[in-house]
Amino acid sequence: MSGFIYRLRVLLEHKEQAKKEAERQLSKEEEQLQAQLKVLESLRSQEQELRYRREHARRELLIAPQDQTLTVQEVQQRSGYVKELGYQVQQARKEVLSQQIVIEESEMSVELAKERLKQARREVEILVKHRSKQEERFLRDEQAKEELALDEVGNVLYTTRRQ
Repeated sequence: MSGFIYRLRVLLEHKEQAKKEAERQLSKEEEQLQAQLKVLESLRSQEQELRYRREHARRELLIAPQDQTLTVQEVQQRSGYVKELGYQVQQARKEVLSQQIVIEESEMSVELAKERLKQARREVEILVKHRSKQEERFLRDEQAKEELALDEVGNVLYTTRRQ
């Protein structure tokens, strides 16, 4: 009895390699997404810190140090500082928004990678089922041949004993 040889073995191996590559790609995309989320968190905390500093500077704008009076120049400097902080807050907000766009793109990449992996798994599963059915068919054929051979041997023995 010869062993079962699956004639699409090379294709199955290729599909399994493609599935492994899709898994690696998904892992890579998810890692990139996590990195982008960390960057977003950092940008948000920077923006929050700038907002806090601007709010604090606004409150302190017209408050004079103890036993001193504020000069016009000090008020102008403080006002300029508050304006600069406002610009920095706006810039930080723009960075947060652009990072959110990057994250959306990264999430789309993750979804595409998941879809590719799902497709690769499906292709491997189809070939594995096909191989299994082919092997079952091969074993049934082999068993039928063996039974036929045994029947023939039995008939020959029966015929030779009767004579």
